[in-house]
Amino acid sequence: MISRKKLAIIAIAASSVILSTNPAFAGTTLNGSGATFALPLIDACKADYATASGNTINYPGGGSGKGRTDFAAGLVDFAGSDAPYSSGEPSNLIYAPIYAAPIAVMYNLPTVKEPIYLTPATIAKIFSGYITNWNDPAIAADNERVVKTPIFQTKKITTTNKGKKVTKTVPVLDKKGQAIVKSYNTKTVNIDLPNQAITVWYRADTSGSTENFGRFLKGANAGANERLWPKAQNQSFQLQTPNNVSTFFNFQSASGSAAVAAGVASKVGSVTYSELSFAIANKLQVAYVQNANGEFAAPDAAGTSLFLGGGTINDNGTVSVDFQKKIPGAYPLGTTSYGLAYASGKDAAKQAAVASWFTYVLEQCPTKYPEKGFAQLTGPLADKAKAQIAKIK
Repeated sequence: MISRKKLAIIAIAASSVILSTNPAFAGTTLNGSGATFALPLIDACKADYATASGNTINYPGGGSGKGRTDFAAGLVDFAGSDAPYSSGEPSNLIYAPIYAAPIAVMYNLPTVKEPIYLTPATIAKIFSGYITNWNDPAIAADNERVVKTPIFQTKKITTTNKGKKVTKTVPVLDKKGQAIVKSYNTKTVNIDLPNQAITVWYRADTSGSTENFGRFLKGANAGANERLWPKAQNQSFQLQTPNNVSTFFNFQSASGSAAVAAGVASKVGSVTYSELSFAIANKLQVAYVQNANGEFAAPDAAGTSLFLGGGTINDNGTVSVDFQKKIPGAYPLGTTSYGLAYASGKDAAKQAAVASWFTYVLEQCPTKYPEKGFAQLTGPLADKAKAQIAKIK
């Protein structure tokens, strides 16, 4: 029989082993706010992170604008934003590019059984109210033509989620973190669009997705089509549109990505812009969007990695993209989303936990949940993200 003394010694030894295998900041609760764009990935991955680290992530979203405001006011431990500050940037801010995903143009047309194809000019006309019906000649012209779409190299990976091994398909990335185009599919399409009124759903809250969507519409239509979306991008949809859409009967607004996607799902003929996983969750169709190379690309992680790979990584960790650059295979509505952290002056345990969380999202989450549509950052952009995370003190 083992004595009580020996049992005590065994218990102490066992507890020492448990403590030594957990990080020093285990048990920390982190509060954040910001981009709803990243919510599908965060919601899927935060339980895995909690198991791995012992830390808890509270992130209700609220929109990029709210995240930047809360962060500047010191109300949160970290924030998420799909766009940098345009003003009021805190002096002790660190941008960490840890998320990347496509913004999808998603729509509700149950009688159309195949994906539709849209040019940047047509998208601008739809979201500014110039086009009000799905059988408009501009949409018809986009869908009665020869289209060229990229096919990417993929591979099977096995990950462990909640204790179970799951095999999933992901794009093959090169040393620069970019997908590899295996071939192209060229075909003639002749898609009949219904005589159906268009209802445009847009973000009522201040949104980084809105800002990036407007950046695309202005940049991709620069030059001959500049009049279609002439204003600078803005986190408010109404402040960047060419027309005062608040007076248009076919425009509806809602706060957050989940709400606009649900709005589209609720009414036939509706359309919006949002992160891909919200289309998947609501069983909505998504459009192929024409890039500057003349190809039509689907909103996926592979095309997003190619598009972002053609951008410029700035010293502060943000990424500037060029919508006029001809990048084969690129999905031109791909965007980087940022984790916002404090450089210093905060609780040391929480700062260490923030760095740990950002690292986990960067290195683990897109691979664990490829179905969410987020691109795995590798190459120079991942290196920059790690360098930025290392500055969190």
